Amino acid sequence: MIIVVNNRPAREGGHMSWKKFSAAASIMLLVFVSACNLPAITNGGIATNPPVTVPIDTQVAQMVAATLAAQTVLANSLASPTSMPTDTPQFTFTPSLTPTFTYTSTSTIPMVSVSVNTNCRSGPGDPYSILGVLVVGQTAEVVGHSPLNDNWIVKLPGSAVTCWLWAQYATVTGNTAGLPVVNPPPTPTPTGSFNVVYISTQTCSGSYGIKFQITNTGSVTWESNQVKATNLNTNATKTSTYDTFPNYSSSDCSLLSSDQNLAPGEVGTTSVLGFADNPAGNKFSAIIQVCSQNGLASICLQKTITFTP
Repeated sequence: MIIVVNNRPAREGGHMSWKKFSAAASIMLLVFVSACNLPAITNGGIATNPPVTVPIDTQVAQMVAATLAAQTVLANSLASPTSMPTDTPQFTFTPSLTPTFTYTSTSTIPMVSVSVNTNCRSGPGDPYSILGVLVVGQTAEVVGHSPLNDNWIVKLPGSAVTCWLWAQYATVTGNTAGLPVVNPPPTPTPTGSFNVVYISTQTCSGSYGIKFQITNTGSVTWESNQVKATNLNTNATKTSTYDTFPNYSSSDCSLLSSDQNLAPGEVGTTSVLGFADNPAGNKFSAIIQVCSQNGLASICLQKTITFTP
């Protein structure tokens, strides 16, 4: 018996399972071949199948039983598929790290701040006039520096004024490499001035004195002074000269304190002593002189005032 199997294999999981189909087909083929190979009886050289000694109903029953057995094997094979090895791809994820850059904006304009309120002048140092003040907490743009790097040339905040700032208390940030070197302007000729007023009379153990207040209103520091006072009622004249600015007590003419000099803006005192008569009620004329060096030397100014104690 020749059996031709032309059935298509069942799909498993969306794929053709050729191995499972081959196993089932082999079983079916074996069953049918077994059925076809029943004993044959030769009659005159012609094979008779099935033999006449086996009843036909028995042969049919055997063939049906073999067919059912084959179908059962096939059903079991298809219902319980043998697990097929599955290649599971292994994916390895390698993250591509991109560096994160933090950009900090750094101003190239140099700026200056101070730790102590600092005068900003028309040139480097005291001989030059004060144009402004840079206070703590402010910043100013730097536009140059002195040849000795001891002063910064800056723009005062909120104005167009350019001035010289002493570097002692200054901190500069930004690029200063390209700043120009600025030579100082000519030293200005000092201008001095002062104000003087009468304060009080003084009692000096049998004599009398007259006390004055001096205020330095100029740019010159005063180092010495002289007072020449005349009692216009008695024509008595007394003169006192000092290399300091003394502060005598009005009650006994004892020295309370003394200023070595009067810098611009400072206030001090001086006195003329030695009058025999009580100056109270008399008219006086006084010439007060101040000088920039001891011994009434160098730059000297004087003023004349009249008063009645």
